[in-house]
Amino acid sequence: MDEKDLQIFLTLADTGNLTRTAEKLYLAQPTLSKRLQNMESELGATLFLRSKQGVTLTPAGEEAQKVIQRTVQDFSTLREQLQLRKNTICGTLRIEASIDYSKYRLPQVLAAYTAQHPDVTLKVSTDHSRDCIKKLQDGKFHLAIVRGEYDWDEGKILLEREPVCLIRSRENADVPLNEMRYIGRDANPEHMSMKARWLMEHKMEPCSQLNVDGLSTCVAMVKAGLGWSIVPEICLNYFDGISEPLFFADGTPLSRSTYLLYRKRESELPQVREFIRMVCTMSKH
Repeated sequence: MDEKDLQIFLTLADTGNLTRTAEKLYLAQPTLSKRLQNMESELGATLFLRSKQGVTLTPAGEEAQKVIQRTVQDFSTLREQLQLRKNTICGTLRIEASIDYSKYRLPQVLAAYTAQHPDVTLKVSTDHSRDCIKKLQDGKFHLAIVRGEYDWDEGKILLEREPVCLIRSRENADVPLNEMRYIGRDANPEHMSMKARWLMEHKMEPCSQLNVDGLSTCVAMVKAGLGWSIVPEICLNYFDGISEPLFFADGTPLSRSTYLLYRKRESELPQVREFIRMVCTMSKH
């Protein structure tokens, strides 16, 4: 078996489908099937059960998956460590970032980074912050950029602490908030608790509520005059309505923090070290 076979095995285990695996790896399906048969013959075990619905790992396949995952990770780490001996910053940089940061901040950072280090291969994934941390703990990524307060025992840098704002359209500037629809969205418990405390302290009881699925949708609804909302400043670069930073009753501002998390050992890798330097330089904090 070679490294390509290991990639085939892990991709097929993930998709459960020969056709999708062949498409993802740019292989002809007969070639894929032949390599899989050779792999099973070499190991002396059936790794997948085939059916019209797809393929499923056998118990032997599950054991092989654990070993192959470790092997692939070890090879990746070896390559990255070898880059320490070279002057050119290259290798692979794996970043896991929160959905909001990926949409509103990360593109500018990556554009600047790739302009300076074109030989680095970027692998970027987005998820909710709590899941970003889990993936970083599992060793799947070099770095994670998360929104909110989370425990992390290794490298942790505050990139930004932005205000949380009340927004409304200009046409609704003089309409009392209690007479307008509140536009809410699903958010993490910390943000929901912050919003609930502010509403309670200011005795706010919106006449009705409209729930949406993301920050950009929330802002678009407000721009259309459908109501008002409470959102972090990160999403307001192109908002042309009224935005007011919010404060609790004791004068403490409502704010949202963004952190860069990393494992200290991997921060020695040149491509990781350079990304940390650049994202810190470009952050507002």
